[in-house]
Formats: sequence, C-alpha cells, structure tokens
Amino acid sequence: MPQPLLRLVLLALAALALAPAAASARGSVQLTSSQFTVNEGDGDAVITVVRDDAGGAGQVRYDAYYDRSAEANQDWKPVQGRIEFAPGQREASFRIPIVDDTIVEASETVKVGIYGPHPMRLGEPNRGILTIVDNDAVGAERDPLNPLGLDVAPTNGNPLQGARFFVDEEWGLAQMAIKRYRRTNPGAASQLRVIAEQPETKRFGTWTKNPRHELATYLQRVQTEDPGAVPLVATYRLKHLECGGVSDSAADAESYKRWYDEFAAGVGNQRIVLFYEIDALITTRCLSRAGLNRRTEEVRYAIDVLSKLPHAVVYVDAGSGLAHQPRYIAWLLRRVGVHKIEGFFTNATHQNTTRREIAYGRLLVRLLGGRPRFVVNTSSNGQGPLVPRDRVKEGNSYRCNAPGRGLGPKPTSAVPPQYRSLDGLFWIGNPGRSAGGCGRAFFARIPPTGAFWLEYALQLIRHADFRIR
Repeated sequence: MPQPLLRLVLLALAALALAPAAASARGSVQLTSSQFTVNEGDGDAVITVVRDDAGGAGQVRYDAYYDRSAEANQDWKPVQGRIEFAPGQREASFRIPIVDDTIVEASETVKVGIYGPHPMRLGEPNRGILTIVDNDAVGAERDPLNPLGLDVAPTNGNPLQGARFFVDEEWGLAQMAIKRYRRTNPGAASQLRVIAEQPETKRFGTWTKNPRHELATYLQRVQTEDPGAVPLVATYRLKHLECGGVSDSAADAESYKRWYDEFAAGVGNQRIVLFYEIDALITTRCLSRAGLNRRTEEVRYAIDVLSKLPHAVVYVDAGSGLAHQPRYIAWLLRRVGVHKIEGFFTNATHQNTTRREIAYGRLLVRLLGGRPRFVVNTSSNGQGPLVPRDRVKEGNSYRCNAPGRGLGPKPTSAVPPQYRSLDGLFWIGNPGRSAGGCGRAFFARIPPTGAFWLEYALQLIRHADFRIR
C-alpha cells in the first residue's frame, strides 16, 4: 500500500476509535426544570444544571437575564457566569442572590437560562422562571372584620376605619404638575397642593399591557415610600362600544379574564382598596341581550377572582342617583355577585351632591338586603351637577369636563356615624385629569384623555366646597 494512502487509513481508524469518546464528551446539557421557587428569606436561589452524558469535560454559560415582575437589585442580584464540568460530572448549579426586603408584595418572577455549551449541545429546558415568594405577608388568611390587616382592627363595621391612604408625593398627577409649573407658574403650582396633598386613585386599564408587573411594581413602590399606607386603585378595562352591540367578543372576554387573573396576581396578599371597573354596569342599558350576558359574565368572573384576595377591599361601580334607576342597578349588582365583595361605589363619572349620593347608596343597600357597603366619589361634586336646559336631549347633567365644578369633600374613611353603610368619601376621579374631547362647547382647548389639565384643576380648586352637602 502506498505510504500516503496508508497514512490516510491510519488517521481514519484513529478517528473512529475516538468517536465514542467525542460523542460522550458532547451529549446535551439542560436545566432540571423550567420552574424554580425560592423564599425571599432564603438568601440564594439555586438553579441546577445537568447533562445526560458525563464522559468528558465541558462548559456552559448561564445568567438571570431578564426581570418580569421582580426588580433587578431590589428583589434579586443580576448574575452571569460559566459552569465548568469535570470529566464524569453530571450535575452542577449556579446561585442567584435574593434581596430580603420588608415590603409586603406578591410573588415575583425572574427569567433564568443557560446558553453557549461546549462541546455539548443545548438540551431542553434551557430557559426557566424563578418565582420569589414573599416572606413579609401580613397574613394570607382574610379576616372579614379587618380585611386590610390593620394594626388596629375596625370596630364599626367599616373595613377602612383607621386606614392611612397613600399620598403619592413623587409621581401623583398633581405633584408632577407642581414640578412642571414651579418655575413658569409658581402661583398655580402652589394652589395645586390642595390636590397633591390628598390620596390619589391610581388607574389601570386597557393601556396596562402587563397588569401583574405594573401593579406589583406600583404596590412595591407604595410600601417603599410609605410603609403601611393603603393604596387606592381603580380599573377601567372593559370596552364600551355602540349602543345595541355586544361589549366584547368571545376572544375579548377571554382576554379580559386573563387580564384580571394577572391583575390579581400582581396584588397577591398586599393591602389595597380597589374601585373595580368604572362604567362596567352603568353602560349596560346600551347593550343587546347578548351583550348584557357577556358583560355580566365578565364582571362576575373578575369579582370572583378579586374576592379571593386576602387583603383587598373591593367596590364595583353602581352609577349615580342622578342618572340610574336604583332597582335596575340593584338587579345588576346582585347578578354579578356584589355580595362576594365589600360593596359598590357611586358618582364616579357624575357630580351629584354628596348627600344625594349617600341617599342613593343607602337605597341600593336596602334593595340588596342590607349587606353591601359603599363609598362615594367626591372629586368634582363640590358645586353639584351642571344641569342642562334641555334634559331630554342632553341628559340630567353635563358629566364630562363640565365648567364651574369644584372639589368635594376630601378623601376620608372617617365619615359621620349617621351615614350607615357608608365606608368613605374618595377622589376616585383624579381632579384635573382631562376627560377628553367632550365639553368643547365650554372650552376652546381640551387636552387628550388622561392628561393633566391645569386650567380645569384650578377651576376645581377655586370652586371647592369640602362640606358634605
């Protein structure tokens, strides 16, 4: 056999002899699971990596590379590195430091993964979710007499009695406006303190794409800035289409339910007062029978989910005595399961006087058998409603961006004892927040929906009447 050919044959035989060892050294490497859990007080989360063939040395890189609801450096410490496998070693691990804070919060999650193995190949699973379970709970069991888990339990049947509500001194709408106008309009900035110093209701809705993360982040900030404070939150997630139509398609309804599943996960066992779904029930007169059935199905589902939160006090929108028939609203409230939650709120999109809304709320309570309790929105009812000349054409009042309105009673749960079943008066509608394009007959320029409107905020302050009237 010629010398060059012999050399090639010998090399081929050597390669064949080494092939099993090389294949053994390659194998695959993967995480032991796609789900990991760690208690916040455990110090480190241990993520285990295995390979199916330990015939030779190998390596793989790892990281905790993306936060979902947990915040890097606040809830966990970012890590990145490399695992070296010795010949014969099948299992190794890496650690993620966990930050043990004192904030009562929902469970939070971090993405973890491995990549770039050599000479092995990447197996499955190679990505996973690490869940950090909070250890600062005020208790996972719901106390019906003290659902917020307050240090001093309520004694008068009002679950909000004695609660201290969160005032957003950093990112509140009015507070941000004060910062914006401090130099250019110091007089206006000073006046805005009337609003900024009161508890603001934080809104989540159709614009909230990741409710679990965004709500958990907000609630965590509340407890960081003011431990023990109770945040006020409102939701506006349902669609409101043309009269006679179906409010949501079947797919929309499923999306709605998933949204509230995620929202509830963001709350976890934290304290919260929730004004659930502004306009959800009061717009149902506009719906077809199928639309009404779909709407009540959605609301009933969300109420059921929210009622299971151990430290959430939940109220559902019940409209206003200025615009809605009490018996119809009571029928709707009963149909969606109002008895599973604390009760209902009124006047969210109206400016009816406080006394009249209290009377309306108490009438609903009687129609519902005396069980639910309620709260009243007083963010812009200090001067009562603006009644149009033609009530047949325009309705009982101008609700949206109505001129000449004023702030009503300041947010409080310390209500006079003669108002039985009333839990509190709150600014559920954020004073100064634009309601969008309506009201153009009264104002030349109106900011887009949700934007802070200085002119309107100053009007509310100028015409404020904090008395219960």
